[in-house]
Amino acid sequence: MNRRDFITLAAALALTACGGEAPGFRNTDLSSGQLFPRAMLYDGKGRARSFEEFRGKAVIVFFGYTSCPDICPSALRKYASLLRTLRDRDAARVQVIFISVDPERDTPERTDTFVKWFHPDFLGLSGTAEQIAEVATQFKVVYGKKEIGGGMGYVIDHSAAAYVLDPAGQLRLMLAETAPLEPIIADLQTLLTAP
Repeated sequence: MNRRDFITLAAALALTACGGEAPGFRNTDLSSGQLFPRAMLYDGKGRARSFEEFRGKAVIVFFGYTSCPDICPSALRKYASLLRTLRDRDAARVQVIFISVDPERDTPERTDTFVKWFHPDFLGLSGTAEQIAEVATQFKVVYGKKEIGGGMGYVIDHSAAAYVLDPAGQLRLMLAETAPLEPIIADLQTLLTAP
């Protein structure tokens, strides 16, 4: 190694030691987008809710619908298990928000009632098709109605990932459908302990 390479390496190590690096997340890091999503949707009591009211908490946002046969119940069970696994003080600083992408069937009341079957602290939100689309676009969530036979009439094909906002309201992580709990917990703890 020549002198110039050694100086470059030493400088890089010094930056790392001084905190020049972003936290090493175990899930997909979306921090570079510098996005602070906004929403105005409605809870089960008809109150307008926004992400801003959860500042100081890590917020897990999942898009789905109450008639979803598999993906949504599985995801909600996983995030309920996550809250039960966290220490009480950390669990109190995590909010799970489920946003319906099926406003035709999912009233705010139905949406919120549905998610509370999985955990009483979950929050279900819905709104008009336009309000939901405006929020989903910020997360680049894709969904669409698909007609099927039988009594259900249609299903909604939708993105299966969840998203995490940090306590300042910035979009920081995407959690894949198959993401195990341990890496999610590690990333949440990183966000909750960041200065």
